[in-house]
Amino acid sequence: MNELMLSIYVATYNHENYIGKALDGILMQKTEYPYEVLIGEDCSIDGTRRILKEYEEKYPGRFQIFYREHNMFHEEVNNGEDLKRRCRGKYIIGLEGDDYWTDPYKIDKQIRFLEEHPDYMAVAHNCVVVDEFSNPNGEEYQECKDEEYTIHHFASEIMPGQLTTVMYRNFYAYDVVDASICKRKLSPGDRCIYFTLVANGKVYCMQEIMSAYRHITNKGTSFSATYSYQYPKWKALTSAFLEYADKLNNAEAKKYAEFMYMRNVYMAVKYKALTLGEALREVKDLSHKMRAFIMCIIFIINKRVLKKDVQI
Repeated sequence: MNELMLSIYVATYNHENYIGKALDGILMQKTEYPYEVLIGEDCSIDGTRRILKEYEEKYPGRFQIFYREHNMFHEEVNNGEDLKRRCRGKYIIGLEGDDYWTDPYKIDKQIRFLEEHPDYMAVAHNCVVVDEFSNPNGEEYQECKDEEYTIHHFASEIMPGQLTTVMYRNFYAYDVVDASICKRKLSPGDRCIYFTLVANGKVYCMQEIMSAYRHITNKGTSFSATYSYQYPKWKALTSAFLEYADKLNNAEAKKYAEFMYMRNVYMAVKYKALTLGEALREVKDLSHKMRAFIMCIIFIINKRVLKKDVQI
């Protein structure tokens, strides 16, 4: 089997205490399918680079490591995006430098599923949430508990799985689907990937735990650690969803994109980023304003008031 089946990309910055565990999870994988590992070291100020050089020396040829000459965080194409654009495998999967895989047959199971089910765009699985010491912290990731992941889940703030659980067809290297929304500097980038997947095809969710997500909210550089609500950022993201749905002429995707746009405007009013008058002007161009408004009210009542996990 000569075809490169999978590209694994690892974006890392200041992961001195974790990067070894992440790489060990890759090295323990058992599969007959050829794969490549691309690592981007984004000028860490701790010992991450030193550890990578040790692994590079110990396991020659196993990793392609890009030691950045300067930090790429604020660039148009950042560390992670540059890695994705270099991936040449039929399938692609990411691994943050502070997360890790726990099942030695993880990639084999996922590649095998996609090979046997060409009608699926991606396959995900469950994860365990751990603390900085790799101990389960009792949290439950907002992951899909159904076998089929849809845009209904996505719009309800349910993900197919945490980033490193989602293996998908490489639309960066191959003309699989329109990947334009993923090539824009939008945040969070994983939402762009998931929206692209559910707007173009099917996503399967294996109901088994095969990786660990390290959730550290009081320090670090993860999305969770640095998150604060910013209306312009979420407006750009939900506007991009609307444009993409229109581009695909996907009525179902547009319906939920309008709902997400409306919900974002509600959040802006809630956090006093917009006045009520400004909010009304923000939604005036939606094709189905009343439908989006009603969906938003239903979602808020169920999610925020009744504390129910529902698919809108």
